[in-house]
Amino acid sequence: MPRDKIPKLFDGSIDELTKPTKPKPKKERNLKKEKMQKTLYVSRDMNMKLIQLYAEEGRRQSAIVEDAVNLYYYLRLALGEKKFEELLSAVKREDPEFLRDYISKLRP
Repeated sequence: MPRDKIPKLFDGSIDELTKPTKPKPKKERNLKKEKMQKTLYVSRDMNMKLIQLYAEEGRRQSAIVEDAVNLYYYLRLALGEKKFEELLSAVKREDPEFLRDYISKLRP
């Protein structure tokens, strides 16, 4: 066994105890590929909408939720706080025609 592979034994000195450890190199993480399990609490109405989307699109619910979060996040960044709140109030009306008209007015 090479000498550099043999672990150094603790010599009992205070210097050995107070030496900072070498930081371990961090692996670059691809957060888009890395998955984690979360518990998502949703209303019964939201669950019904998820099931309907799942049936129509034939995709996993997690993919639908991930798309929804991305849409929410980037719309918030793009529109700014005030315009985004206006858009959310239009969405909460749950009227597709009203929302269609509202979005058409957002375009320059």
